This record gives sequence, C-alpha cells and structure tokens, in this order.
Amino acid sequence: MEIQQITEGKRDYMDMLLLADPQEDMIMKYLDQGDLFVLYDQGQAVTVAVVVLLNHRKCELKNIATMPEVQRKGYGRYMIHFLCEHYSNRCDLMYVGTGNSEATLGFYRECGFVNSHIVAGFFTDNYRETIYEDGVRLVDMVYLKKRLDSEIDVKKVVDLAVEAGQVLLKNGAEIFRVEETMTRICKRFHVDYVDTFIISHAIFITAEKGMNEVYTKVKHVPLSGAHLGIVAEVNELSREISAGHIGIDAAWERLREIEKIPGKRGAYQVFAAGVGSAAFGYLLGANLQESLAAFFIGCLLYVWVLFGKRMNMSKIIVNMVGGALITALAILAVHIPFLGISRLDGMIIGAIMPLVPGLAFTNAIREIADSDFLSGTVRMIDALLVFVYIAVGVGTTLSIYNSFTGGVMI
Repeated sequence: MEIQQITEGKRDYMDMLLLADPQEDMIMKYLDQGDLFVLYDQGQAVTVAVVVLLNHRKCELKNIATMPEVQRKGYGRYMIHFLCEHYSNRCDLMYVGTGNSEATLGFYRECGFVNSHIVAGFFTDNYRETIYEDGVRLVDMVYLKKRLDSEIDVKKVVDLAVEAGQVLLKNGAEIFRVEETMTRICKRFHVDYVDTFIISHAIFITAEKGMNEVYTKVKHVPLSGAHLGIVAEVNELSREISAGHIGIDAAWERLREIEKIPGKRGAYQVFAAGVGSAAFGYLLGANLQESLAAFFIGCLLYVWVLFGKRMNMSKIIVNMVGGALITALAILAVHIPFLGISRLDGMIIGAIMPLVPGLAFTNAIREIADSDFLSGTVRMIDALLVFVYIAVGVGTTLSIYNSFTGGVMI
C-alpha cells in the first residue's frame, strides 16, 4: 500500500469524496484549502481523505471515504494512522466531525478519538436533502478529537533511532553526530525523555513517553570501515524526519535503502589508491620514477585489500600482508634496472597511505578533544594497532631482505 498527497487534480477524486459527504458544494468549501491524500493498493485508489489545518496547532479530518467493495478491510484505519503520524509534528490535536451514527462513532473511537463537542442542527442547516446513515437521520454534527502524540509507539521510535545511529556509527560518523541524530528522531515523534550513551562500538538509549512507557535498548556495533556517502544520506533523512516530511514507516524503508548503497566500484577504488600512493610518495620526497612505481604498487595493494574484505579476512592479516606486499614490490622495483629507482623509502611510505586509517584517527582525536575519552581511546587504539600491523609487515619483509642480501637499499 502507498499513500500519496495530491496537489493537482483534486476534483478527479470527487466521486470518492461524495461517498462520505453527499453534497458537492460542501466538499468544495474545504477541498481547495485542505490536503488531499489517496491510499493506493496495487495501483488502485481505495481510500481518500482531506485534512484542513486550523489555528493553534490543530487540524480537522474533513472527509475520509473508502470504496464500498473494499470497506471493512482496514484501509480507513490505516489512513487515519498515517494522517495522525503525518501531522503530529505540526499539530497537537486532530478533530473529526461526523453524524450521530453509532457505527461511525464507534469506528473513530476505535481509532483513538474521544468526544469533543456537538454542533446542533449542522446537517439540517447546511444540506439541502435529508441524510440518513445506517437508518439514522443525521441532524447534529458530533465532533471527536485525538491527541496526535498518542499515536506514537515509543518502542518503534527508539528502534528507528537506534537503527539510524548504528548505520551512522559503523560507517564512520562522529559520536556527537550519532547522538544528535538519535535525539532529533525521538523528539520529532514526541518522545518526552531521551538519554543516550554512545561509544565507538555500542549504543545505549533509554526513552520515556509520559509516566508509564519506558523503553531501553542496547546495540553492539562492530568497528568497521567508513562510507561517508551513507553518513550523508542518513543526515539528510534525519533532516526530513525533523521537518515532518516523512513518517516512521517511510523512514524505515529509506533507512533500509540507504544501508544497501554500495561503495565505489572496485576499479575506482584501486585507481584512487594508486593515485593517492603516487601523490603522497612525491610529496614525501620520491622522484618521478619512484612515484610512478608507487602508483602501481598502490593499485596492486588495493586489489589485495578488496580481496581481503570480500573474503572477510581479519584486519590483522589484511594489513600485515598489505605491508609485506608493499615492501616486496618496492624491493622488486629497485632491482628492475631500466626503471632507474635507487630508493625504497618514497615508494613504501607513499604506498602505505591507502592502508592508514586516517578517518578513524581523526575522529579519535576529535572525540578526545570533546572529552569523550572512552570512545576516543577505543578508536585511537584501533587505529594505532593498524599502524602496528602495517609496520610488522613492512619490518618483517625488510628484515628478511636484509638477512639474504646483507643490507637494505634505501
């Protein structure tokens, strides 16, 4: 099922609207100024509704109608749930006026509405023909109301916030960004009290709505690589949620789509690693030939890194073997006469750069500067261990080369 807001061609749905309000001129009084929503099931319009915004954070459900052949299948209830959630950011109360038919009143009460007030003689004063519903003549307009924050399920909101936080955290977002996003989502859906505790590999959250509904959740988030494109998409999603442009169910769908965003194609990553290796090598003192060699070494290195990720290898193995591979290829380049290369250091240092966890290290320093010592320390240790793994690979290869040749060319 899909609900769409219709901004043009509202009168195309007049036949459906007349099912709930039998006088067209009465419909026209609120149709143009109201928001029209249509519920589609398998491409067929089955339910329509019109909501008009009132003053002082209130709105009124002016019309809701379901096609006769699909009534009593939950479409109307689904539409009301959507509307309450949709307007909960802009309105505190939703009103709905109906006749004094017990069947209709019972439906709205089941949807969470309670009695508000009565407008005496509304149907007899405003409609040219007598209106009957379930054999009852409609005379007075009975108004019901519903507090829109009562529509929000704390558990559902917290689960959404935690999922968004997890996606951010495992893709390299800073701790403050994760906390801010989770709090923003909870506040948008009227969760009164939110307390979050985020560290680099775990999320703790407690949320309270009113006095009797408290929900706590803990989520483990393994340390992994960065994908800043996903971080940017989640940030954009959180802004749309805060602005009231997207509801919980739609946000869940968007979040699942964002998680599936692939990284850059392997060929682009390999080429970028080569360019980065050559550029850093040149900046750190390598000559043109050595920088060109560092380009090819960086490309071959990242082929290995991508293979290790695909095979779910430990980062210890990936970085140690990567360091060894860089050094072995640099030594090989030195021993190819026509390349004219005489030093190892520029090639090795440049080609190491694709392995260096620069984002994690930067985030660690930032979190420590923000007095988030626990998260910063964990990230820092993880980054420093990667440095150690690389150094072990490079040092071991150089030691083996030295033991066979009696000296290292630098």
